[in-house]
Order: sequence, then C-alpha cells, then structure tokens
Amino acid sequence: MLSFFLKGFAIGAIIAMPFGAVGMLCLQRAIAQGLRVGLLSGMGAAAADAFYGAVAAFGLTYISDFLAENARILQAAGGVFLVGMGLRLLLATAAPKPAAPPKRRYAGAFASIFLLTLTNPLTVVGFLAIFAGFGLGRIEAKAAEATAVVAGVFCGSMLWWAAIALGGKLLRLRLLAHLRTIKRVCGAMLAAFGLWAVFFAA
Repeated sequence: MLSFFLKGFAIGAIIAMPFGAVGMLCLQRAIAQGLRVGLLSGMGAAAADAFYGAVAAFGLTYISDFLAENARILQAAGGVFLVGMGLRLLLATAAPKPAAPPKRRYAGAFASIFLLTLTNPLTVVGFLAIFAGFGLGRIEAKAAEATAVVAGVFCGSMLWWAAIALGGKLLRLRLLAHLRTIKRVCGAMLAAFGLWAVFFAA
C-alpha cells in the first residue's frame, strides 16, 4: 500500500510544480496576507488535484467525459474568474483591511483556489497520462489502492504549495514596503493569464 501512496505523492508533486496563475496567486496571497492564507490557498489547489486524481484513480469515466465535453466552457469561466481577480489586485488603492472575519477570509482563500483549479479540466488529461506512465489507473485496481494513490496525490501537491506559501512568508518580511506594487504586478499578470485562457477557449 505504501508504494501506491508514494506513487501518488510523486504524481501530486509533478502536477503541482508547473508555476502558473494558481501558483502566482498563492504566492501573492502569502506575501500580502500571511502564511495561513497562503497555506489555505495551496490546500485548495491540492484538494482540486486530489479530486482529479480520484477521477483518474477510480476510473470515473462519466466525470472525465463531462469535463471533456465542457472543457471550453470551464476554461472560459476560469479565465473570466482570473481576469476579475487580477483587476481587483491591479486596481486596489490601499492595503487589504483586516476587518473581515478571519474564518470567512480563510474559507474564501480555500474555496476560490479550489474552484479556480477545477476550471482547468485539462488537468485530468495530465493525470491520466501520468497515471499510465506509473502503471496506475487500471480498471482492476482495488479501492484501497486507489485511495492510497489519491491520498498521496494530495500530500505531494500540498508539500509543493506549502513550500510556495513559506517562500511567500519569507518574501513578505523583505517586501512589506512594496506590497502595493507586488499586488499590481501580480494583478496584471493574472488578468493576462485570464485573457489568454478566454481567448484559447474561444
């Protein structure tokens, strides 16, 4: 069983490592809002990776078929979401207000990244390809083995996102005086990612 977990761990890390819009957003949040928000944002991405890992590991073809059929719509929705978040950061004129209830802020950090990661249905294609390379995702695989793989995917992905959040925490200590500029740069790049996603979907 340990071997299945370790394979899932490696797959989760491989899937999470490419640094794109989600990674940039997690890093920006860790710098601007602190380690907890950065970690919860990363946890949202890891949970979405685990979901796609479950689709591949358990052979949930009806979900993968739905994702494939609606790939353009989901990608466009994710792109619009990215543009909105990017513009929000780009046009911000002041530092974030700490008045919002912490629980609500933390829940929003998790949910927003979880949903954003889910809007990239092509991720499941990557999982299926990597699973095949690792000799996983077989129809005859036992439920316990598939569960161990999914748990490994979550842990491997979460390790990467924890590293991103910790890196943001360390940068925060040095870049406190430049948070406004960081927000604007990240906002512009997120908006660009979003526009590209919408254009590609169209």
